[in-house]
Amino acid sequence: METEWAHVGRLWTNGDPFLAIDSELRHLWRGFSDDAYFDQIVELPLDTQHVTLGDAVAAVVGADGVVRDDSWVEVFEAADGTIAVVQAAGDDYRRALDDALRYPDAGDDVGALIAVPSGQLAIFSAACDGAGEHSMALEPARRGNPPAEHGPPSREADPGLVLTTGVASYRLKIRWYTEIDDSSCFARWLLLPEPPA
Repeated sequence: METEWAHVGRLWTNGDPFLAIDSELRHLWRGFSDDAYFDQIVELPLDTQHVTLGDAVAAVVGADGVVRDDSWVEVFEAADGTIAVVQAAGDDYRRALDDALRYPDAGDDVGALIAVPSGQLAIFSAACDGAGEHSMALEPARRGNPPAEHGPPSREADPGLVLTTGVASYRLKIRWYTEIDDSSCFARWLLLPEPPA
């Protein structure tokens, strides 16, 4: 994909995926309190990478255990509003991220339509609640340079992200474990702005 990307944040996973949902609807997810993580996420088929919460739909993004188990997941945003969630591994981490972002999306799995009427997208661990005492803190996305190295986990609790995009809905596209070369691989979740009907 020939697109200019800005790195806007990173998320740490111990193997648990993340949910991407309208920020104002995240309280509907009770992954911890009601065991929704175990009931709805753990056995989720690869071809059904979303969950329904009443009338809302949340995308399941950001964890491919073949790429890595414990891992940073990098979040990027393009000028057209596309969001890329990338999990990568390789001797040259920055190059693996760049290659993942450039990789064509024609063969990606096409997923659900995610409505974001507030224009703010929250991304947080599916093992937590979306809000309340069992939720993870969320930080605003910040533009910066992608990390040059994968690096170890931080010593503190890692937050989720909130992206203010103004996009009303996204189409999910997923590329599972993909080898770049003998030492590099990635998985990628794209949230593509959906034109108004």
